[in-house]
Amino acid sequence: MTTQPSSTTVHHAIVKSIFSGDTLVIKSSTRSSTNDSEQRISLNYITAPKLARPPTDAGAGGSTVDEPYAFETREYLRKKLVAREICYTIDFQIPQSNRLMCTVYLGKDKDTGENIIESLLSEGLVELRQQTGARANDPKYQRLIIIDEQAKANKRGRYSDQVSDVHVRNIKWTIENPKQFVDEHKSQPPLDAIVEFVRDGNTVRCLLLPSYYLVTLQITGIKCPISKREGSSINETSEPFAEEAKQFVDTRLLQRQVKVILDGVNNQNLVGTLLHPNGNIALHLLKEGLAKCVDWSLTLLQQGWREKYRATEKYAKDNRLKIWKNYVPQPGHADNENNLSSDTNSTASNGKPSDPTLKGYQAKVLEVINGDALTIRDLRDNSIKKIYLSSVRAPRAADMQQKNDENNPNANRQQIRRPLYEIPYLFDARELLRKRLTGKVVRVVTDYIQPASSEYPEKICCSVYAGNVNLGEALISKGLAKAVRHRQDDEQRSSHYDDLLTAEQQAEKRGLGLFSTASGLHRIVDMTGDTNKERAKGLLSVLQRNGRMEGVVEFIASGSRFRIHLLKDNWIISFLLSSINCPRAERRVPVSGNPQQQKVEPGEPFGAEALTFSKEHFLQRDVFVEVENMDRGGNFIGRLTTADGHSAALMLVQSGLAKVHDSAYGAPNYKQLLEAEEKCRKERTGVWTNYEEPTSKDEDENEGENNPEEEVVLGSGIINFNDPRFRRVVVTHVTTDLKVYVQYSEQGSKVEQLQSELREIFNQTRPVGGHTPKKGELLAARFAADNEWYRARVEKIEGNNRISVYFVDYGNRELITDLGRLTTLPPGFLQLPTQAHECELAYVRAPPDEDDRQYAKNALLDEMDNQECLMKVEYRQNNAEHVSLYRASTKENLVKILAEQGLIVVAQGRGNRQLRLTPLYEELQQAQAKAKSSRIGLWQYSDQIEDDATEFGFTGRK
Repeated sequence: MTTQPSSTTVHHAIVKSIFSGDTLVIKSSTRSSTNDSEQRISLNYITAPKLARPPTDAGAGGSTVDEPYAFETREYLRKKLVAREICYTIDFQIPQSNRLMCTVYLGKDKDTGENIIESLLSEGLVELRQQTGARANDPKYQRLIIIDEQAKANKRGRYSDQVSDVHVRNIKWTIENPKQFVDEHKSQPPLDAIVEFVRDGNTVRCLLLPSYYLVTLQITGIKCPISKREGSSINETSEPFAEEAKQFVDTRLLQRQVKVILDGVNNQNLVGTLLHPNGNIALHLLKEGLAKCVDWSLTLLQQGWREKYRATEKYAKDNRLKIWKNYVPQPGHADNENNLSSDTNSTASNGKPSDPTLKGYQAKVLEVINGDALTIRDLRDNSIKKIYLSSVRAPRAADMQQKNDENNPNANRQQIRRPLYEIPYLFDARELLRKRLTGKVVRVVTDYIQPASSEYPEKICCSVYAGNVNLGEALISKGLAKAVRHRQDDEQRSSHYDDLLTAEQQAEKRGLGLFSTASGLHRIVDMTGDTNKERAKGLLSVLQRNGRMEGVVEFIASGSRFRIHLLKDNWIISFLLSSINCPRAERRVPVSGNPQQQKVEPGEPFGAEALTFSKEHFLQRDVFVEVENMDRGGNFIGRLTTADGHSAALMLVQSGLAKVHDSAYGAPNYKQLLEAEEKCRKERTGVWTNYEEPTSKDEDENEGENNPEEEVVLGSGIINFNDPRFRRVVVTHVTTDLKVYVQYSEQGSKVEQLQSELREIFNQTRPVGGHTPKKGELLAARFAADNEWYRARVEKIEGNNRISVYFVDYGNRELITDLGRLTTLPPGFLQLPTQAHECELAYVRAPPDEDDRQYAKNALLDEMDNQECLMKVEYRQNNAEHVSLYRASTKENLVKILAEQGLIVVAQGRGNRQLRLTPLYEELQQAQAKAKSSRIGLWQYSDQIEDDATEFGFTGRK
């Protein structure tokens, strides 16, 4: 049963969409209406071919296919009616479905408007339904029969002779490989498409033409407020302006033909740009304040679009439109000064000045820290500060550990001791910045300041430009860093954040750096620290032979103490500048007795200035080093030259931040060092600020003084006995080849206490003899000369219980055959380090004759007379310290006394190398010449001893 309304009532509406060839979705033509006024109406008298239904709507039978001419009929109406005004009359209504059967006219007047039913029949696109009863005699129906017969006669549409399958749309509901599909179409012109459904402001369903793929498309670069989902819970609500955004797109794009630029894929959905003849819908949404930019998909946009999106969003923000009504802009930074005031209105993609050279300030880069931070000197006020690259995330240990956990979940996490070399690609990132920035002037633009927290200090985050190159972008583009993922509403980010994201995507696509399968690690050999001291000593001869080596200064502890990375072999060494004495800077040292705690040891005057100078001129610079020697701490000593050929030692002396050391005598630039020092001394520069010229004293005063001077003039050199390299020692043993064993005086009380406690224990508890020793074992041995017990180490075990021991606190040796004179040490007596230190006399060879050697040994012991001496290490050779010895009371050179008596031979060279001239060496040569001229000692009969004659093959070796 049907209800027949009045046929004379004319209704007006706007066609929103075409549901099928005989059904329209209309909405009221009045502007005040809402989405609730939408309704469906059907065309009376006709039946259109049915469109295919998707799998979700087709029930158990799966998806259906189009009937012939179904899509053509829908398209005919879409092109003719969508967004057009119509008028219609309701012929009747079907009560069961409330379906309105209507006659529709295009335009506002039914008398002049085109009858849509007649047009469809004349094109042969629909079927005229058979009418019965009174309706069969309806004049409208009779007219439609005539039109349909004419279409048959003209073979229009479905009455044509063509095969019907030709007019069936082969719709494809899914894309098997969306990424491949996008890649295939990226280089092609934009695709034609019809917007079939609008889910929300930034998501639509499109029918791609002519392939007939029905796809879900997310609009690239934006995000609209989210609408409440159909069938969702009662508590779920739409975000503000969500419906308005949907209506905005619905009104402009639904069932409109558009151009689609495919940009990427997200969760199997295509991501693309929709271009309507009236413009880019995303820009319109941004301008109305109905959308905001999305970082991740902005990077997918084609060249030129990102800047427009950001600028349009800024327009909506500045005008507080829609979703930005409560927007509060972030304050700018005062230090981003614009040098060209006429260009201050130019804006970039983030609403900031587009040319990076027009803002910020100039600074000099002093150090690159871990690939994402710099130490700079602000050239405006010469202040030094640490800055971070905006929105740049350098490689981290967590990335490596996460990757390792994925590959081997059961593996133990390794402890990272040297992050720069052990974290993949961190060294490469640091090197890229170091080579391009260290010592160079850059432009720094402060983007934001990250406030301090309980765990982290305040961070000044900046974009740094070398020329017009953004260094953060350069790092990321090579896969040596990643962009930080900020919250969508977080404006604390780089002023060119989109460029960083794009660079990261390109690096990932090309498989560079962090996105590659390579390890990215740099293997180095660490020769620094006490644990590597012996290892470093074994390397000395190799480095000496290598001569000039290329390296990078990695760390500076004081003005003349560096840690250097030797590039050829990837060795890390501690390095001291030779020829100078540089004031020490403040440092932290372990507390005695508690290595876990540290105390601050104050620096010497101008120590901080020397440290700052070296950092600014040498830190992280390419240098050349030549190793000459090594100190007892495992630090190599030698010359350091900058890449442009300047001597580091000379630069420090010229700046008044170092003094020339007596070891510089004979150095290649010795004259330049003295001239520079003399100039600074006269001008009272640096360490010479408070220098006073020495005054002459009467000879009588000098003779009457009981206390010797702390500085003694010997020859052309001045010996400063306050030099910390002089140590007070007691010589405990001298061998016939003139090797001396010493105890440091500051340890004397500990040695005496140890011996006293050892004797007390053995007096109270008689030691059990008969201990069977092992080679290398530290035990207690009874010395034959005084029958007392001392600490000793087993050096050699031979048959018949012949055991050679070395008394570790005194340096003498003994052969023991009675096992009763050996026993284990009581508990606690292994803690004190061995106290005997073996040394050789600098520039001296023992006489070749055994009797002469014994005589020289006895003479040296007589001169020392068991008194305290002053000892200084002059050089090191083959891991042996070569020393000079002075009587502590009179400051007399004991070795010089032996040379004057003709009891020793002054060496002509060290190994195959000529000795470097020093004041001490010249002094000993003069003493030996005096003995030769006086014909005493070894020189009684000749100026040569037999080993010195070339015919006996003298090579300069001992």
